[in-house]
Amino acid sequence: MHVVFQCDGCARLTLAAGYRHGDPFNSGGRQLLVEPTNWLPRQVGKREFEDVPGLIADMATEAHQCLDIEANRAAVALARAVVEATAKERGIARGSLEKKIDRLFEDKHIREYVRDAAHEVRFGGNEVAHGDLVAEPMNNATATEILGLMDEILDEVFQSPARVARLKRQRLDREQRLKNADAAAPSGTATPGEATSTETALSSTEEPPF
Repeated sequence: MHVVFQCDGCARLTLAAGYRHGDPFNSGGRQLLVEPTNWLPRQVGKREFEDVPGLIADMATEAHQCLDIEANRAAVALARAVVEATAKERGIARGSLEKKIDRLFEDKHIREYVRDAAHEVRFGGNEVAHGDLVAEPMNNATATEILGLMDEILDEVFQSPARVARLKRQRLDREQRLKNADAAAPSGTATPGEATSTETALSSTEEPPF
């Protein structure tokens, strides 16, 4: 059975497929059960891709949204487009996608296993684009694996280098602040944790407390 619900927040309507559970002869004791995947329209999340150029990040986000509603072929086609756009963003615009991926590896933008991952995304996208899935449609499990590889490519090319750069910048900023603090300290002033030669001499001549 299908039931219409109204959202308490936005007042919009949603449709859900569910079933009655309980004593069929006692309507008051029966409950309506709805599976989370049976809501229409389906709820989709928004995957964020920090440090990825805007248009590429938007395509990757859209790919995951397609995956959430099991639009598997659309998700994989977008994943392929993300790989090609990544190569172009790195200045590799000539040749087939196969050659672009190999150039990403040759130019040291990606490691060997990530190159292989990019080719698997390419193969999946080609199956969708060329209509090779008539007999065996792309299932959600396979599409999920392909998008996982797409995510690894984006991490390798954009996100991981950005994280390293941020940590390096933070370390250099800390070092510079310490240098500035040392330079601003008056001459002859002991830094925290250090004692002057006079203090050391006095402490060595103090009588024991017994």
